[in-house]
Amino acid sequence: MLLPRPFRKLLAVFRGTVSPVLIFVSITLGFWFGLIPGWSGFHTVIVALVFVLNVHLGLFLLSTGIAKGLCFAAAPVLYHLGRGVHEYAPGLLNLLAKIPIIGLTDFSRYSVAGAFVAGPILGAVAGLLMAQAVIRFRKRLLKFEEGSEKFRTWYSKGWVRVMDRILIGKRTKDAKSLFTAKTKIIRKAGVAIAVLIFAISAGALYITKGNVAKNYFTSTMTNTNGAEVNIESLDLSAMKGSVSATGIQVTDPNKPQNNQVAIGKIAADASLYDLSLGRLIMENVEVSDVKFDQKRSAPGKIVEIETKKEPEPFDPCEYKVDVNDIEKLEKYFKDAKALKEKLQKVRKWLPKGGDANEVEPEQIPQKYLDYLLARTSVPPSPRLLAKKVRLDQVQVPSEYFGNSEILMTNISDAAKAAKLPVALEMKSYDTGAAVNVTVDYASDNPTPEVSGTFGGFDLSKMQSGLSQDSGLTFEKGTASGKFNGTVTNQLIDLTINVAIQDFQARAQGKGILGLDAKTASEALEVLKNINTTIRIVGPVTEPRLVFDVKGLQEEFKNALVEAGKQKVAEEIDKQIDKQLGDKVPGEVKDVLKDNKKLLDGLGGLLGGKKDDK
Repeated sequence: MLLPRPFRKLLAVFRGTVSPVLIFVSITLGFWFGLIPGWSGFHTVIVALVFVLNVHLGLFLLSTGIAKGLCFAAAPVLYHLGRGVHEYAPGLLNLLAKIPIIGLTDFSRYSVAGAFVAGPILGAVAGLLMAQAVIRFRKRLLKFEEGSEKFRTWYSKGWVRVMDRILIGKRTKDAKSLFTAKTKIIRKAGVAIAVLIFAISAGALYITKGNVAKNYFTSTMTNTNGAEVNIESLDLSAMKGSVSATGIQVTDPNKPQNNQVAIGKIAADASLYDLSLGRLIMENVEVSDVKFDQKRSAPGKIVEIETKKEPEPFDPCEYKVDVNDIEKLEKYFKDAKALKEKLQKVRKWLPKGGDANEVEPEQIPQKYLDYLLARTSVPPSPRLLAKKVRLDQVQVPSEYFGNSEILMTNISDAAKAAKLPVALEMKSYDTGAAVNVTVDYASDNPTPEVSGTFGGFDLSKMQSGLSQDSGLTFEKGTASGKFNGTVTNQLIDLTINVAIQDFQARAQGKGILGLDAKTASEALEVLKNINTTIRIVGPVTEPRLVFDVKGLQEEFKNALVEAGKQKVAEEIDKQIDKQLGDKVPGEVKDVLKDNKKLLDGLGGLLGGKKDDK
């Protein structure tokens, strides 16, 4: 009766030409391969080594099967061992994460880190025991053959060798050859196979890594957006170092049947080294076919987000501003509710406050297999980074911008961890309006500072969005300026320095700054340029506007004085024309109408010099 195939393979190892060194290597690699759960970049490296080295495939597969069973049986042990590796040898894991292909391995899983250390140790012990057993067996076989003339005569018969090959398996010509045969470390055919496997792995990486990146992108953006984000395709070219994505749809959480934004195509160059580490780092990104508020083919799914504690009610004393100078949005904007809804949408994309914990909570195993899946609580690291993103001919749904060009830099899934300044530049082709915003994540401040500039904003376009209680009707003017402060997903504190040129407006309703509408309008007729400061403070969804009332009152006071001077001058001119008529020469009348000195001499009542008494 023939022996079972596994036993025949094992006896062939004992009586074959496999070197004890290769026996040791085969078992060590097999245990290392099998003990690490799942499939990773490190598994790909081991497979390549198996084909390049003259590894015994039978021993490798047998060791892999034993180690894989041990992986499930000893899951809690690997979990606790991995915790120790993360605690006492984090530098080793950081080094491995920087090696191409191996860096694709998820060492944040405790079981993977534990198996990576335990695998070669168990494999080396098992390999040494097996190699030692083989050496002892071969020594006894050599001793038996050399000491028995009858055995040599009997085994030299042809039918005995044939039956031995059929019943037990392959062996060397004689026992002495077990020790004299040359050991071939490199498998020549294996090199060609390894190249083929590398090509196949590159193709598999092209497909599977694209899917992994696609799934990671969609899941990350979905959780951040609070509603489903779809991407039709994500193509990664490891050979060309390029990446492209098509059919991106971002669902509007408040209107699941619509998209907030839809992008037709994104194309960029990607770093080959970073791709080999499982990161997608893009240099120049070109975006086309951007649309807003489009109907979806099917409503997007809404993500259940844990309700966070809202910020404390706004306290003006905390911001060291005059309570009387604070106004709510309702007073100035016609549809303040719609504005607050937009702020609520923007809020989820804003940076967290300095005390926000961005480290993912440690996963505590609840079930047995959770020991193989649990991950450590490591700080987030950017896996997706676009260094420069350009969107041209974008129809921004705003009367201030319309057809615009948008340029974004250092956009990533973990901006705080990337420690790079994130910038947004938007310029309108239609109106000339422009805005530049920078969030300084490169600084050491726990809460990044926000700064920027703006210009070319036509105030007449603002009028349609103002309420009747705003006190002003803008007719003309161009606003520009700069701003700085902090903006988080909880609170906002921005200081805006505004400069308005060619200002034309009239007061309405109850007037402004304590002046009735008529008086304020008279001042506005003279006031052509304004420089003032506005602060926006409070919760993001309930911000308050703080005006520089004293500065504005001073400008209005000066404007009223100027308006008074003009009226007095006009009245003097009328009286001169009325009283003198044609009785005096025109030269004399012009001298009398030169009333500047006269007005300056009225004791400063109309804004003359204070020294004039």
